Amino acid sequence: MKCLRRILVLAFLLLVGSVSSYASSESLNLRFRFGKSETDVSSLETLLSGEKASQIKSIVIKGCSSPDGPYWVNKDLAAKRASYIYNKVKEICPGLDSTAIRVETVAEDWSGVEAWLRRCNKSYKDEAIKIVTSGEKKSREEKLQDLWAGEAWDDMMRSAFPALRCVKVSVEYEQPKASLEVAEEGSPEIVPADSNPVRILFPAGIRFIQANYANNAVQMQKLSEIVRSGKSLRIDSYSSPEGDPVCNAALAKNRAECVRKWIVENLGVPAEKISVVSRGEDWGGLLREVRDNYNGENSDVVVSTLSDEGLSNASKKASIRSLDAGATWRNLVREHMAGLRAVYISVE
Repeated sequence: MKCLRRILVLAFLLLVGSVSSYASSESLNLRFRFGKSETDVSSLETLLSGEKASQIKSIVIKGCSSPDGPYWVNKDLAAKRASYIYNKVKEICPGLDSTAIRVETVAEDWSGVEAWLRRCNKSYKDEAIKIVTSGEKKSREEKLQDLWAGEAWDDMMRSAFPALRCVKVSVEYEQPKASLEVAEEGSPEIVPADSNPVRILFPAGIRFIQANYANNAVQMQKLSEIVRSGKSLRIDSYSSPEGDPVCNAALAKNRAECVRKWIVENLGVPAEKISVVSRGEDWGGLLREVRDNYNGENSDVVVSTLSDEGLSNASKKASIRSLDAGATWRNLVREHMAGLRAVYISVE
């Protein structure tokens, strides 16, 4: 029966991954002011730190400039804009391999000019399209400036060019899949053989290791000392229970993969000496946290609900979220789940 349940869980995760409503990619245009190479990146932070952040596979950054101004200035601006966004991406996703980020530049975005012209309803539209698509790159700017005694160029400066001073960010995602060993819901936790395992914590929705987050720097130093023994390691990976269960299962898996990759690449441990179990949402950890530290409203009800082995995790979540119009659940998420977003590394 247990074997059958495990097969069903894995099949469910694979099925959900294959029919998931999540987009396989997303794009974002970050605009820059005329002549500037820095801009607000709050929308980029939202995109890269959202619920799909754990599934990021690759990122393409394309820096662009509009055709107004000297070519060499525009080329330099496009490169600086792309570099600025690249550095911001590395700040937001410090564990993302540099090889997963591709940077491109477009000194003068004439294809963007053409696309805008084809969408617009300007009287000079057809004449301008002929100039832009003529293939005479050196003279098209002058011809556009002369079109309609300069009125067309002035109008494009106001209407078309601001959107071309940008960096286009394209993010490709991996769909959730169960490629690592996944613990079935309700199965007992495996206590690490090492009574004092290394614990790496993660911000909500993030799969990449961040050395400056929580106590990670100290834990990573401890891990580097442990591997000198040459013994085999085991990784147990968890996510906190807020959010979508399928995404959380993928998040725990991806955290395990990132940690294993980091250990192999930075500490020289052979991959075959690292076993991995992706354990998904840490409901057992939440129960311990509530018993030890929760003193908010409905504490008895919360403990009773989390302790009820007859309830599924989904039912537990629904029951607690119904308390106080969701206030109790929000308090748990805010105050008691940070320690559950964890990967434990122990000696086998």
